[in-house]
Amino acid sequence: MNILITGASGFIGRHLIRSLVQSDHNISACIHKSEIPFKVKIFTCDFAQMQKVTDWLPLLMGIDVVINCVGVIAEDKKHSFNVMHHLAPVALFIACEKTHVQRVIQVSALGADDSARVEYHKSKLKADDYLRQSTLEWFVLRPSLIFGEGGKSYVFFKCLSNLPIIPLVGGGQQLIQPIAVDEMVAVIEKCILNKRPNQTFDVVGDKPITYKQWMLQLRNKQSKARFMTLPISWMKFMAKLLKPFKLKLLSTDNLTMLEQNNVADSLPLKEFIHSTGDSCLCRNDKIQEKSK
Repeated sequence: MNILITGASGFIGRHLIRSLVQSDHNISACIHKSEIPFKVKIFTCDFAQMQKVTDWLPLLMGIDVVINCVGVIAEDKKHSFNVMHHLAPVALFIACEKTHVQRVIQVSALGADDSARVEYHKSKLKADDYLRQSTLEWFVLRPSLIFGEGGKSYVFFKCLSNLPIIPLVGGGQQLIQPIAVDEMVAVIEKCILNKRPNQTFDVVGDKPITYKQWMLQLRNKQSKARFMTLPISWMKFMAKLLKPFKLKLLSTDNLTMLEQNNVADSLPLKEFIHSTGDSCLCRNDKIQEKSK
């Protein structure tokens, strides 16, 4: 199958390509600056500059499935949440409709729903909603915290967990449901061939754990862990104070997201993974069906 992956040099994208090439899929990878160690077709483009439908059309000829893995944890002058999570993806989705792409798999985020409070989630939701009302076959995947080899946030949290004194924002009682990147990849692969598209899934681990428990799970040191509570109000003040230094993980929005419980029901995802609804998509049949 011919698959186009955006955000291909990112954490999820790299793991996904490694798995898909082993399954003999033909991969086209959209990357910006980072190189990828795979022999696949490469398109070098800045996602922020791909806001027109015509920007995407040359990349989509012959493509069966598009997987959008683009996401930014913080904004800069050239890459805003609205552009990266909303405007560019919507242009891509419209182009997919025009070129008869069969299916789009959108990697969104847990929290991108009607209760969204921060622009990160609100911008993701706008693209998700557009895809849901499109004529395409689609899956919207909303992962919780993803961990695994090569994940920058995972490395950061692991370093924190091994400090002599581990800082806990707000006492570390926030609930999260981390999921391994390999499990995330397995869900995406399931979505490629599944007969029942047009579904949204929260991609989460089995059970919620507190942020403090997560730190203990990540800790390698044999010494007893000691903790220090950092009041959330103080951390938000520091985030505003240090904003000029562009510390991506320390922002008001990220602290607001951490403040919320990042959890969901894992049962629908489990049922989907163990369902027997896979089949090979046929591009020519799909095009003929649309032309009737």
